[in-house]
Amino acid sequence: MKNKLTVGAFLLMLLTFSVILLLPADKESIEAENRAMATIPPVTEETIFSGSFASGFESFVGDNISNRSFFTQLSKKIESLKGIIPDTGKVISANKDIGTGTTQKQTLLVVDNTIMEMFIRNEVQEANYAKAVNTFAQNLPENIKIFSMIIPTQLEFREPMYKNLQDSQESAIKSIDEKLDTRITPIDAYGILADHSDEYIYFRTDHHWTQLGAYYGYLQFMITEGGNAVNKEDFEKNKINGVLGYLYDQSDVPEIASNPDTIEWYDIDPQSHITTTMYNTDANGEFYQYNGTMYDRTKANYQFFFSSDHPVVEMVNNDMPEGKTIVVIKDSYTNVFAPWLIKSYGKVILVDPRIYTEKFSKITERYNVDDVLVANYIFTTNFNDYCVLLENLF
Repeated sequence: MKNKLTVGAFLLMLLTFSVILLLPADKESIEAENRAMATIPPVTEETIFSGSFASGFESFVGDNISNRSFFTQLSKKIESLKGIIPDTGKVISANKDIGTGTTQKQTLLVVDNTIMEMFIRNEVQEANYAKAVNTFAQNLPENIKIFSMIIPTQLEFREPMYKNLQDSQESAIKSIDEKLDTRITPIDAYGILADHSDEYIYFRTDHHWTQLGAYYGYLQFMITEGGNAVNKEDFEKNKINGVLGYLYDQSDVPEIASNPDTIEWYDIDPQSHITTTMYNTDANGEFYQYNGTMYDRTKANYQFFFSSDHPVVEMVNNDMPEGKTIVVIKDSYTNVFAPWLIKSYGKVILVDPRIYTEKFSKITERYNVDDVLVANYIFTTNFNDYCVLLENLF
């Protein structure tokens, strides 16, 4: 009886599929994708044995099914339900791109209207990152102090049932710090962020920390460096509502749009005493400047901070003409960190190795550098091509 039911179900499916295929094709759905409809591929020995005929025939069948748009949407709906874990959240596969030209597969966890990256340790890559940071200790004069700060992400500070779905970021950061040259001082951003994890220190729809989170990182840096930090309460706080970030675009979870993020930014320069200039280099390696701003009020997303990433950003605090100069080797996490840092330095120079193509010696020749900070978020350390870019600075 069981076999008869199985055969009957198979024949019914075959009949249904045949009827759908014989009905007129849904050409409008193909046109909406701005492409031509697939045709039956030629039948030759080469196409059969290479597998191109099977692949092409599959595309032909897919394009010639009646009501294709309905089945496409149904497929997306089923796909969106994949990865749901009862009482835990939703797991989504996506691509990770930090702007170095390569991508990696990554996993996102959606919980409580929050999208979070799930970290996977790579101990070989941890050693590569430490080796790359150590090139600064090997090449810079002894009078320049060097620091390293690795910034964890918000899943690390969630409840254990969520946090334990990923590898320990704390262990990875400790592993890298232990491999650093003795000249390099690690900054424990992890500890101070853990102490303030109940505050709005990370966006819910983006992978970055907020300017409040960056303030705590700045505070820990100044404690370690020995300088004076400003009090965030001394500055007016402003808000930009209705923000949906990078992870929202990656995850395709439309229901989160009804609960967007807010960018909270601090007016650290009400009297316009900070000068911000962007630099690039021409074909001869000479610096040329272009217009830029610390807070881009035309943007309503993370690019509010500096508009984007730039090869070199020079920030000058005209209230501290005798202040020290720090160079920060950075990824995009530093864009909300630098506005705090310039309140404690005479000059802050941001260098993005993903787009700065010259040697680091051009920076030290141009500026009288006191401190160097290599600051990146934990996922950047997992990209070997970023490590190569760091080493190429020397």
